[in-house]
Amino acid sequence: MVGRLLGAAGGAVLVGFLGAGCGLGLDRDEPVEVVHTPGPDRGRDERDPEVSVTNDEVIVIVEDGADVHDECANREVVVSADDATVVLDGACGLVRATGRGSVVEVGAAEKIVLVGVDNQVSFASGDPEVINQGRNTTVSEGGTALR
Repeated sequence: MVGRLLGAAGGAVLVGFLGAGCGLGLDRDEPVEVVHTPGPDRGRDERDPEVSVTNDEVIVIVEDGADVHDECANREVVVSADDATVVLDGACGLVRATGRGSVVEVGAAEKIVLVGVDNQVSFASGDPEVINQGRNTTVSEGGTALR
């Protein structure tokens, strides 16, 4: 019994230490808007606060199956969700697709980085720097995002 209690306490401490280092690099004093983007029903509560995070500097999409249409407003974009559809009008900074099977369309981007699998990223205008280290991923000019 004591062994189980010690194991549980040790696990809780470990999770606390690991969780403390898993932030997004955001200033804790900076206001963050949580945007709910419900996808297909996968047994998750639609009120789950980890759907995506948006502030003045970054848009992070983590909800699998998310369907997002927003203004990019020169923000950094990270799509780590699987099977998401993301359309961001206007200019973006860095765009990263790290999930699986997502379609990301932006008006423009300074840099596009792909490290996921089966992702498609398109841009409506510009000449972004492209780093494609993903598997079966594509970057092309076009899409439905507005410049």
